[in-house]
Amino acid sequence: MEPTEKPDPAIMKSLSLGMVSDLSRLLAEKGFGERAIDIVEALVFAMFVVADTYSLAKTDQDRAIAVINSFYDEVQEYFIDRVVIRDHQVSDPEEIKAIAAKFHDLSRGRFTDYGERFKQDISDPIAMSCPATVSYFLDNIFIDPITKEEKLQLLGAVSDKVLNYWAGCVQSFK
Repeated sequence: MEPTEKPDPAIMKSLSLGMVSDLSRLLAEKGFGERAIDIVEALVFAMFVVADTYSLAKTDQDRAIAVINSFYDEVQEYFIDRVVIRDHQVSDPEEIKAIAAKFHDLSRGRFTDYGERFKQDISDPIAMSCPATVSYFLDNIFIDPITKEEKLQLLGAVSDKVLNYWAGCVQSFK
């Protein structure tokens, strides 16, 4: 590794945060900017996309799993330190511990949930996008659920964005 090259978990964190930002912008462009979203869900989804792509791009799966675990820990630390403590000024140690545990459980659990849907998507040779994965994401991202029509309005654009990210991640991890 070159001295100026970032370690994989740092690159993965940067890609995840960038994806959350891009997805937020896309939702705003599509007229959903005033709708409250669950930022943790957005971050967990981005983490899934990045980690899944990383695991598929690497041949040494034991090393890939270790890097992914480090990445998840790094993002959790960032989320707790930056968002919870600094931005929301939570200072009660028990509350911080509870939030960290919830983030940990959600991020690991959703990896499985999103993974199952992604397997559905790739098992359909006709599907040109990832409708089950993105549909599940859209079901969880909004604080107040969106209608079926609104979901259909977003499905294509969000799927395109996600596929672009998957492709970009594959290039980053080669």
